[in-house]
Amino acid sequence: MKTDKLEQFIKENTEAFDSMEPPTMVWEAIEKGLPKSKKAKVSQLWAYSWKVAAAVLIFTSAWLLNDYTDYKKAQPKTASAQAVDSSPVLNELMDAEAYYTSQISNKQMELATYAKLHPEIIEDLKKEFEAMDKDKNQLKKDLAESNANEKVIEAIILSYRVKIEILDQMLTELRGSKSGNARQKPTETNL
Repeated sequence: MKTDKLEQFIKENTEAFDSMEPPTMVWEAIEKGLPKSKKAKVSQLWAYSWKVAAAVLIFTSAWLLNDYTDYKKAQPKTASAQAVDSSPVLNELMDAEAYYTSQISNKQMELATYAKLHPEIIEDLKKEFEAMDKDKNQLKKDLAESNANEKVIEAIILSYRVKIEILDQMLTELRGSKSGNARQKPTETNL
């Protein structure tokens, strides 16, 4: 068998070829020529998929919450709640609440015109009304439990009347102070 000269040369100088390494510039050029790794694409895909999953989760949660609230609203009321709703005394209470609420709103709007001059009074009034509203809400819970007890209804109406009386007193005082300020020249006091 005749061996090729090149083959023979390679066999004789194999050790010399194994010890030689190409320059680093050659390897950099080779790496640039290679296709991009799939690892970078996969990590980008995961980041995108997490965002999509979060959006889907939020949308689904909102959808289910909406369905749940609609379901609760559509459920028929219990027999005691239906009996309370059909009571003429409760219908009168609802009418009275509507009347007193409109009266209170009107007086609060009128009081708002004085709010620029006395903002601290308005804040105190809001705090007082919030406490009264908590008590009124407790009375409404008691009303549902007591099957339209007239004493509870009277207490609810009384809370509205007290609010109106407080607003009337505040308006009277603020009107008086405004007209008194208009007649008197303001005096400055240095502390």
